[in-house]
Amino acid sequence: MVQIITPNLEYGKFISGLKINGKEAPYGVVNERAVRAGAGIMLVLGFIAFSLAFFQGNFFPIKVLILFFLLDFGLKVFKGPHLSPISYLANKIVQKQQPDYVGAVQKRFAWTIGFTMAFIMTFVVVIFDITGIIPLSFCIICLLFMWFETSFGICIGCKMYWGLISLGVLQKPKIAPACPGGVCPIPSKK
Repeated sequence: MVQIITPNLEYGKFISGLKINGKEAPYGVVNERAVRAGAGIMLVLGFIAFSLAFFQGNFFPIKVLILFFLLDFGLKVFKGPHLSPISYLANKIVQKQQPDYVGAVQKRFAWTIGFTMAFIMTFVVVIFDITGIIPLSFCIICLLFMWFETSFGICIGCKMYWGLISLGVLQKPKIAPACPGGVCPIPSKK
């Protein structure tokens, strides 16, 4: 078994005595409602920038947005979602709704994918000024990820996280963190 990443269960908000789906949740969590709202905000911003690039050939908004997404995803991954401007706004939007807590570790993995894509796009579009099908293809993939999260509550990055665990690339967690809708396919270690 090749272990590339060891999931850090010391990530997210820890809530003493929290139970999710009737099970103790002694791990970091995030509010799924805020995550989905944040994905929706990013989807709208991304769609506007993509449309300007695709229909008008104006890549300036995409360049600005790539740098903003790099910053936002970087803060989520390396410092926590509490410092992310998008997460802050999303939390304000859903603050009157009852939180729907899920494990933070798989969301961090998904945000790492977003950070990686924004990092690559920083070089492709911002630094090397490459336009056309390559950056637009990356944009379409990002928009699809955000659309699935916002519209259906399906976190493709989370699915990839659990897929890599089932392949033995990532270490299986001692305590499987809760997934939205209870759809995590990997049980905890025995």
